[in-house]
Order: sequence, then structure tokens, then C-alpha cells
Amino acid sequence: MFWPIVRKLVPALLVLSLFAGPSLGAESDAAGEVIALLTRQAEDWNRGDLEAFTTVYADDAAFLAPSGVHRGRAEVLARYQRRYPDRAAMGTLSFEVIETRVSADASMVTLAARWKLGYPPDADREDASGLTLVVLRRGPDGWKIVQDASM
Repeated sequence: MFWPIVRKLVPALLVLSLFAGPSLGAESDAAGEVIALLTRQAEDWNRGDLEAFTTVYADDAAFLAPSGVHRGRAEVLARYQRRYPDRAAMGTLSFEVIETRVSADASMVTLAARWKLGYPPDADREDASGLTLVVLRRGPDGWKIVQDASM
């Protein structure tokens, strides 16, 4: 009695699995890849390499900050260069990931994080921190930030 039911269910389950979308593993992989990207970004920043730091921005990215909206990777880089003209002004960047949300097809990730800039005690700046909400899209060149709202 059990086996006839199983024989009827197995083909239906196989067909359903074709339409189920990515596995939870794909979502977990996407979140892990994006968190690793954020870690590399902080390393680039802490080396003083703003060019490398901004390579993860899409050419048409939108960066929203209290100072306004900046469009495109080149404009984002120029903003950072004006705001942080030298290594001393940059401080040491760290991120604390609050949450990641992965799209059903694992092609987009939204990441919420707290950022912190730390400065040595003898610096003429105080530590700064805030929040960021970043949307990343997976493309042929890997993950790219398409929207960044930092406050």
C-alpha cells in the first residue's frame, strides 16, 4: 500500500523541484560572497586605496548620503576623494553586518550594516559611525553595488 503512493509522488516531487528556484545553499552562498566583498572593501579602505574600494560600485550606481545623491562609480570615487583627501583622514573602517536579504533567484542581495571609522587618540578627528543599506546585483563581472544609502 505504501509503495504505490510513493511511486506516484516521486515524479510529481521531481517536477516540482525543477521549479523551486535556487536552494537555500545558493542564498547562503550569495550572502557569504557579499559579506566577503564588504570585508575586502574595508581592507582596501584601510590600505588607503579608494580606487580599489570603489571598484565594487556599478558604473550606474546611486549613492545616497546626507550630502546628496551621487550617480555612477566615477562620481562616488570623486566624492570619497574630496571627503577623505589623505590616509589620515580616512581612519580605519570596519563593518558590522546587521542583516542580509537575498532575492529568490540569488541574483540580488540587500545588506544592512553599521560602519565605523576609527581614528588614533592623537588624531584631530573623533571616531564616526553610521548605517548603510546596500543593494548588490550579480552580473558577469561578479557582485556590484547598484544602490548605497549611507547615513
